[in-house]
Amino acid sequence: MPVKLPTTVIGSFPKPDYLPIRDWFDSARDNGTMDSPSVTRGYSGYTISEADEALFVRAAEEVIGLQVEAGVDIPTDGEVRRENYIHYHCRHLTGFDFDELEHRVLRDGAYETDLPAIRGTVSHGRAPYSRHDFAASQAVSPKPVKFTLPGPLTIMDTTADCHYDDRPRLAADLAATVNREMLALVDAGCRHIQFDEPPFAREVDDALAFGLEGIERCFHGVPPEVTRAVHICCGYPDHLDDDDYRKADPSSYHRLAGEMDRLAFDQISIEDAHCCNDLGLLESFAAKTVIFGSVAVARSRIETVEEVAGRLRAALGHIDRDRLVVAPDCGLGMLTRELAVEKLKVMCAAAAAV
Repeated sequence: MPVKLPTTVIGSFPKPDYLPIRDWFDSARDNGTMDSPSVTRGYSGYTISEADEALFVRAAEEVIGLQVEAGVDIPTDGEVRRENYIHYHCRHLTGFDFDELEHRVLRDGAYETDLPAIRGTVSHGRAPYSRHDFAASQAVSPKPVKFTLPGPLTIMDTTADCHYDDRPRLAADLAATVNREMLALVDAGCRHIQFDEPPFAREVDDALAFGLEGIERCFHGVPPEVTRAVHICCGYPDHLDDDDYRKADPSSYHRLAGEMDRLAFDQISIEDAHCCNDLGLLESFAAKTVIFGSVAVARSRIETVEEVAGRLRAALGHIDRDRLVVAPDCGLGMLTRELAVEKLKVMCAAAAAV
């Protein structure tokens, strides 16, 4: 009998209500929109207390436990400490202004909001946050915890550059900050590190021109015993079940695949559940393990085990079994907790059935 396909998650998970901070996904559920500068402004005045730290550890243990109980092999901490996974990173850097936000239209007009501004040279002048955050989560997990970080283009996509006017130079400075966190994670014993670059799917020219170099800068010095993953998806809608959302063209994966396959990392994470790929794409990844998005993260309908298993069987016609990992399309933060758990159970059952 073949070995069960391994399973993981991508990042976010619905936050427990008792946490002292909220996030963009809470805004989407409560208000029907992720246009949430109030979340950004609200977090700016926040200072963590010892009591809050205990709540974050409790939340990490809780969401990791739910993932593991559903059958996930490599969980995350659900990004429970973050108002969003991008700005949390930026708050630990110099050069960012979270007080005077800038209005911007993003993602081909699909989204607009007020964003933190870059008003000076970006650098990492503080102690890395990832060492503590990972250690606190791993201490309450029965499984190895994957830690997630935003990539340079992703940070650029959700901040307003009022200083550089030079995208490659800004990307290089941001990559240096991500690399510092990665090396801190390695030092803390983390063996699964992922950074996310959804804008690669919308900004293919930038990805090819300087984004790929950013990947190498981010992973510089990370040893081969660490599993290094890059996540590229086609984007979140503004709210659950928004079928009119203008996602990126999945054909972008085909333009990127050859170059991505040659870079020195281990896993490429792509979505497939929201809009099915031409599975011939998987044959373009000759050297990479593919984390294959198998349940939708922005639809309330719960997939069946058989439909997910059927798609996985089809995928295995194009990639070796030992290079396929099963995951949701993206983070689960937009879903309710109940939906997230049920989708993970279906996903893991399908991975075991194939």
